[in-house]
Amino acid sequence: MKLNAICIIKNEVDIIADTLDYALVFCDTIYIFDNASTDGSWELICEKAAKDPRIIIAAHTDEVYRNQFRNRVYNMFNNTFSASDWWYILDADEMLVEDPRPMLVKAMQRNKNQMRVWQAQFYFTDNDLAVYGDEDKSLPVPERRRYYRINWREPRFFRNSPNQKWPEGISGKVPPFCNNLYHPSPICRHYAHRTPEQIKMRHQIRVNNPYSFLHVKNKSENDWLKKAANCFLYEEGQKMQFPLLDRFVFYANQSKYWLTWRVKNLISIKDMVMAKVFETN
Repeated sequence: MKLNAICIIKNEVDIIADTLDYALVFCDTIYIFDNASTDGSWELICEKAAKDPRIIIAAHTDEVYRNQFRNRVYNMFNNTFSASDWWYILDADEMLVEDPRPMLVKAMQRNKNQMRVWQAQFYFTDNDLAVYGDEDKSLPVPERRRYYRINWREPRFFRNSPNQKWPEGISGKVPPFCNNLYHPSPICRHYAHRTPEQIKMRHQIRVNNPYSFLHVKNKSENDWLKKAANCFLYEEGQKMQFPLLDRFVFYANQSKYWLTWRVKNLISIKDMVMAKVFETN
């Protein structure tokens, strides 16, 4: 079994080297799609690709970001791998807590072709802000951002299909033909909020994107500072905290989202039926 990653990058110079180095512990190849980075990320990944053949630059474009960039990279290489190989959607600011390959082997043994990850969101907190002026900015991000909460889960792994392409007209974390879910999920450390300057730039990029990141459109630019007292403190080597209450809140929110989506879908169908009735009459 080979595990290949697809990593879309845009202005992640402060963390991308750590992300790639960590992922290469268990990934056979990482395919990079650089989306017109201007902060030094492009130069950094070119340097790393020149030194490590496991890092392959698949594309470098100034197109407006779309989730379908992942589809494009998969379609470039899927026919070179077998049905026992897997793909990993690697975000440029994330690091898995454990090697996922043993879980993927178990997934294949159960004839599954998709696996999700729990995301531990690492926040910039009031404690971080209090010492930010004196903070050693040369330290790796994981050493500076240590307050987290596990509150999200999404698909990140899917099984290769040598003869099936991932339609580029549809969005989604994994291809539609990978819908047989393996339920256990590893934990991923997500460092989306690293510095006030980076958070502001990240927000602007997403708000100005007409195709993606719809979930941040209605959020305030200043809605990022978290209270350390409401988070857990990450300690290297210790088990991450994920209390039952957090799991309950997640599942409750998911149920609310699903019910809202179903109601909107039913209303849409009803409106279509009524429109046809009026047309007939």
